[in-house]
Amino acid sequence: MASEPGQLISETSTLYYKGLFLAAAAWNMFAVAALTLLSTNPTFRSEVGFPASSDAMISQLLGSCLFAFGLGYYWVSRDLSRNRDLVTLGVIGKPLVFVVFFGHAVAHDIPPLMVLPSIVDLLFGVLFLEFLVRTRGKAQ
Repeated sequence: MASEPGQLISETSTLYYKGLFLAAAAWNMFAVAALTLLSTNPTFRSEVGFPASSDAMISQLLGSCLFAFGLGYYWVSRDLSRNRDLVTLGVIGKPLVFVVFFGHAVAHDIPPLMVLPSIVDLLFGVLFLEFLVRTRGKAQ
């Protein structure tokens, strides 16, 4: 039932996980685009309730990290048996995105509505953990 010799997870699971990591890669690229818009457009920042100041270097470093991890998730989608350490970092980092946004909303630094997109990161973190647990010790 496996799509490749030696594969121990079903073909359906393989397609699901490949899609999961491809979606995570796309989400990160969307975040890079949103960050670029937020960091370069003071009017937009004001309209959505983000703080007025934006350190360009910090925004560029964050965008670079988001891009790099998005690329990593793309690589995982191409070969589920490699780059598991990147998935582990996602299990740690994705929920931290939610924690940071939630903390800033509680501190009234950002509107509570701005926490909603970070719930997607929290969900990816949970799904990444599920991937690691379900495929532990299995050759994909």
